[in-house]
Amino acid sequence: MAVARPNRRLGVYDMPFWEFTKKHELRLQKCDDCGKWRWPPAPICDKCLSDKATWTLVKGTGNIKAWITFHRQYFPELPPPVHIILVELPEGPLFISDPVDIPVGEMKEGMPVKLTWIDAQDKAGEFGLPVFARA
Repeated sequence: MAVARPNRRLGVYDMPFWEFTKKHELRLQKCDDCGKWRWPPAPICDKCLSDKATWTLVKGTGNIKAWITFHRQYFPELPPPVHIILVELPEGPLFISDPVDIPVGEMKEGMPVKLTWIDAQDKAGEFGLPVFARA
């Protein structure tokens, strides 16, 4: 059963990302000209200004760079406390996500994590939510 989540940003550049998540595939834009990974999605590469990119599967691993706990409720779907991690992917981009089964007291910078999925839904429908667990 899908869990309720806050509404996603569903712009023209975001839609391919969310379509891939329905198949539990974490794909990010990779510039066809210079090879730089783009996150968040964008119409052009911020390195070479190319408008060519391919949605490419990432390894699904990374390391925690930072984390934060929100003690205030910002969305009805997410009662506090809400823990968020910043994951550095080996491909380069930083990815904000939810930690899964990692107690806050055990989080540390550089901790290896691996991709897992939560089936979620918002007002636009169901999708896969990429989250990270201890590797």
